[in-house]
Parts: sequence; C-alpha cells; structure tokens
Amino acid sequence: APKASAWLGVVSVFVLSLMERPGVALEMQNDVASYVDAPLPACALHVYRHLSKTGGTTLRFLFEKQVVMGEWEFPLIYGFKEEEWAALLARFRSAAEGWLRGDRPGPRVLVEVRGNWPSTWPAEHFTDRVIPDLQRLRAEFQPLGCNITSSFLMREPLGQYLSFYNYYIKKLQTSSSSPNDRNPAAPGVEAWGKDFPDWAVNVHDMQVRELLGNKCTPQMRQPGYETQWGPGGRTRTGVKHVPRQCYVLEKDLSMAKALLREFDVVGATDRYEEFLLMLSDKVGIRHLQYKMSNTGSHEKRRDKLHEDTLRAVTNSTAADDEVYKMVLEVQQSQIDTASRSFGDRLRQMQESTVKQGAVKFIGGKPPASLYKWVDVAEAERAGIQRVTPEFFTEPTGGGQATAYIYFHPVMLVPHQGGPKCIKGCTFD
Repeated sequence: APKASAWLGVVSVFVLSLMERPGVALEMQNDVASYVDAPLPACALHVYRHLSKTGGTTLRFLFEKQVVMGEWEFPLIYGFKEEEWAALLARFRSAAEGWLRGDRPGPRVLVEVRGNWPSTWPAEHFTDRVIPDLQRLRAEFQPLGCNITSSFLMREPLGQYLSFYNYYIKKLQTSSSSPNDRNPAAPGVEAWGKDFPDWAVNVHDMQVRELLGNKCTPQMRQPGYETQWGPGGRTRTGVKHVPRQCYVLEKDLSMAKALLREFDVVGATDRYEEFLLMLSDKVGIRHLQYKMSNTGSHEKRRDKLHEDTLRAVTNSTAADDEVYKMVLEVQQSQIDTASRSFGDRLRQMQESTVKQGAVKFIGGKPPASLYKWVDVAEAERAGIQRVTPEFFTEPTGGGQATAYIYFHPVMLVPHQGGPKCIKGCTFD
C-alpha cells in the first residue's frame, strides 16, 4: 500500500507538470465522444463571427457547454464594447505569458462577434480591429504553442432570408399599431410590407453586409417603406431611401471574399456537422452534441414556395449567393485536407443522433455538465461559492447573461442543486 501511494504521488506530480508545460495539451476524457479526435489545447483563443439566422445561437449554446464542462472560458457578451475587447486581449496576453513561464495554466478563451446589440462595435470593426488583433496574437503566440483561430458560418441565402423574415419581420406585418402610435417603425403592412416578397425586395445581401459590418446592418431590421398619417389613418407614401454605402459594391464583394481566407474554419449552415467536427479538429472544442435552437416552423422546401418568394430572394441576394458558393468551396477544401478519419468520424457523429422525447440531439446525448451559471445574489443567499477554473483570465469568466435578456450578475457554480440555472443548461 505505501508503494502504491508513493507511485500515485509521482503520477500526480507528473500530470500537474504536464498541465503547466507550454505546448503540451493534457487530454482529459471528460465524457468525450469517440468521434472527437482533438485534445484539449494547452493555450488557445478562438473568435467566431456570427451572422443573423445562420445557426449562431446554437453555436453559442455549444460554447457555453464547453464552459460548464470546465474546459473553456467564454467571457464576453456578443455585442461587446471596444474597451471590453482591449481588456480581454490584455488579460489573455498576460495569462499566456504566465503559462509560458510555467506560473499558471494556459488560457482557453472563446469569443463570439455579433454586432447588433447591445454594442455594434465588434461587427463594425471586425475587419479593421478584431482580425488584425488576431493576426498579431497569432504571430506572437502560435509559434510558442498557443492556438489562435477564427471561424465563420454562412447560410444558403433563401433559407437565411426566410428564417430572418419569419423570426423578426412577419410579426411586424401582422400586428397593428395603435391609432396614436406615429412612430415610422410602428407595426403594419404600410411600413413593413404586406408579405415576404414585399419586404425582401428592399433588403439586399444581408449576410455579406453583416459580415463586413460597415454596410448599414441596422437597416435590415427597419421598415422598407415611408408612411404618413391622415384622417383615413396610415398610408404608404413610397420606398424608404437606402444610401449607396449600404449596398454591396464590387470592392465590397472582393473584401468579403478575401476575408473568407482569414478564417481557419469556414462552414455552411446546411453542413453544420461538418463545420462542428472541423471546429473540434482545429480549435479543440470537444463536446459537440447539440439540438437546433430558434428553428422556425415555416415552409423551407424550395419546391413548396411561391415563385414570387423565390424571385424576391434571387433579386436581392446576388452578392450573398456568390459568397455562399465560395463558402461551400472553402469548406470542402478544408474537409479534403482534413485527417483521413474525418469522413468516418462524421458518419459516426451523425449516426449517434438520439431522441429524448420530442428533442433530437445530433451527435448523441450530451454529457452531464459539471457547472452551471446562476444568479449571484441567489447563490450568495444559499451560501454557494463561485467556481473559478485556474485557466480563466478573470475571476468571473463571463459573469453576465445578457444574451438571455437577464441583466443581473451571474456566477459559475457546481451543477447539482442550488439556485435555478440562468445559462449553460440548454443542452442538459
């Protein structure tokens, strides 16, 4: 027994030393599915560029799953401010330097860039700040064993337009404004259009515009028609003017195509499992089981849609369509150069899909989470202590749940018992 105890002590010291050594990724199985081939990186930062209605909410929930499994930090709100980005970069650099000295574990940080709310800064400055900052970090830390990566998802234009319309716009067409509501953006067919084609004709190339960030993205959620109020009520007076800088010009199209080459992982929403498995291989995200989120019940089959709907999308998405075709080419190229086991592992992931009641989990049943995010005040009243993994770059590791429209501070605690879960439990 003493010999066994001494041997365990030696092994423990060896494992701890591995965790602290730069360039060494310690693989903790942690209920990882057999189709996942990637080790947990010793040091990493990953930025995902989220476009509206392309599967990004599902990916956010998947990122949060990595956090509650105790493997990654996901600290920023998706519409973060410039100073919040700068502070994260400073913390990451300090943590990575500490890891290189052997003073602490390496940081593992996930970031989502979505610029419509509460701040538009990360989207508007994705090309001139976020990407250049990532390039500098990669040049500085990648040669030393710290993995700096980025990813991007795009959706087939018809599917994205239908989803956007049914999620954001249709309710504004079918609702009525009060007689005293003189807001130009008040609900009603006069401002928002009578149906899908009447809306889509005024909204061009949403995905390319959102990707570039400087092409009047807010216009996509604004009414397309001018209105006025008179004795007979509200009437439409004409099409709302869209400034020239809102349209995707040839130089903008070239910039979008060049930007695609900057991403380490590019994917199409229609090939979501391929995207996730490639993300796992290149980034080190290891828990890929998921269920789709925010999916609409509207008709999606092209052969069931009215020709006016198809024509409206075709006329409004020339740039989106061209970039989407390039996305498919880039994704296929990345798959073609992946490990020889990629195809077999992809099939295994898809065949592992299970149903729990009415819920379908692609990739299998998610493993039980170690942690969850709860309201700070409720946790303190219950005497529950905050969990702060040593690889976090700051104590809270993302102590907010703004994406859930929850504005009180939250904190990471053990999953079992305690207050109700605020975030991180979507796949439990």
